[in-house]
Amino acid sequence: MTDNLTPDQRRLIRRALLDPLAFHKPTPVQQRWHDLDARIKVLVGGNQVGKTTALAFAAFTSFLAFLAAGKQFRGRVVCYSFPQSLVVQAKFWAMAPKWALSSDTHFHPSRGFRHRRIMFRSGSVIDFVTTEGGSLSMASATLDWNGFDEPPDPSSWAEGVARVTATGGKVVATLTPVGRPMGYLKEQVEAGVVAAVTAPLSVENCPWLTQEQVDEVIAATLEAERPQRIYGEWEGVTPSRMLSAFTDDHLYDDSDEGPSGKLEVGLGFDWAERSMGTVAELVPFDREARKVWSFDEYESQGATTIGQDAISILAMLDRYGIALDEVDEARGDTNSLGKSRLTTVNRAMSEALARASGVPELAISRGQLPLHIRGARKGRGSVMAGARTLNNALAGWRWRIHRRCKRLVEGARHWKGQKTGRGSEVKDALDATRYIAVPILDQKTKGGMTVRLR
Repeated sequence: MTDNLTPDQRRLIRRALLDPLAFHKPTPVQQRWHDLDARIKVLVGGNQVGKTTALAFAAFTSFLAFLAAGKQFRGRVVCYSFPQSLVVQAKFWAMAPKWALSSDTHFHPSRGFRHRRIMFRSGSVIDFVTTEGGSLSMASATLDWNGFDEPPDPSSWAEGVARVTATGGKVVATLTPVGRPMGYLKEQVEAGVVAAVTAPLSVENCPWLTQEQVDEVIAATLEAERPQRIYGEWEGVTPSRMLSAFTDDHLYDDSDEGPSGKLEVGLGFDWAERSMGTVAELVPFDREARKVWSFDEYESQGATTIGQDAISILAMLDRYGIALDEVDEARGDTNSLGKSRLTTVNRAMSEALARASGVPELAISRGQLPLHIRGARKGRGSVMAGARTLNNALAGWRWRIHRRCKRLVEGARHWKGQKTGRGSEVKDALDATRYIAVPILDQKTKGGMTVRLR
């Protein structure tokens, strides 16, 4: 592919690989931020505006200034988690002036920098630390430069400022103000303590995107988070509904072409607040294409036993010729009534389904069940993260809903993000769907059988 290049072109490519920093041209909004003559500054931007690239450029230009003055440079990049740190380290490696690096600096695409450190020939260093597990508190140092990728918590921010006080060094941050309370930093910006540049998502600020791509990102972003994730504002809005990408065009019925092809069958369970019983969502999915179809649902009506619920769920499966052991994956809630209790509910429903399908009691007592309902993957922020994934799938037409899933349609139309109280009652079917669908929509794996649901 390079056979037709001239010697000058070859030299230019070699130079670009050796010194990518020299060939980097910041966008206008990035340049305005770089030009700020402030010791503490933040770039507050929407998604995709090149915040981490701007952080890397700021770090290396500060290093080069120290190098030109004959001084050693001590920098630190703070990330909130190790997986995020690996993404940031890859951006830094792509921009690093390779000619200035020590032979002891090694980068691996899946492991990052050895010892999470960039070492330079001059003796200067840039370290990568995280705030998870208290690792930041163990990374005490006097620094010349401290950079934050994404929102820091108040104590990490205060510590970052303290680390550069003795040297008169710089503290910089590039962030989208979601995921943490940002009131403390907003107040410092408004008081003039911290300088700031705002970078909304636009073709001008992201020349690598087309207007159509920008519009797609906006459509896939939760309405409640658009002010922050698109326009770089400090606060979101109260949404008219959480799944803003949902329209009636996402609905289908038996007269439309339904799910078909290499599909697996999923069941999601939520132990619902409204019915004080069970909600089950039947969700066939294409794991490789990361597509899901909500096909049918069951919700307890009145006071039912777990055995009665199991019989009704088997009847739902039977309508489509699906045997219990043909369900490939099932997940149920593990939190709202207490994790240990609900783990038992998942197991009890698995046993009730086996019993209703005719499995002998001896086999059930030995755990020989045709279907094991696993606990849902949950954690801090999982509700909002799941809502973002579902909204993104709606925007990309990777999630369709059958009209008979009335509780799910109600939730898609009306849920505004409430986690408790009356407003949360419409999200039971959404929760059941989220437990089974989000792991599929978020990652690609292989496998599955070919079925067609009628």
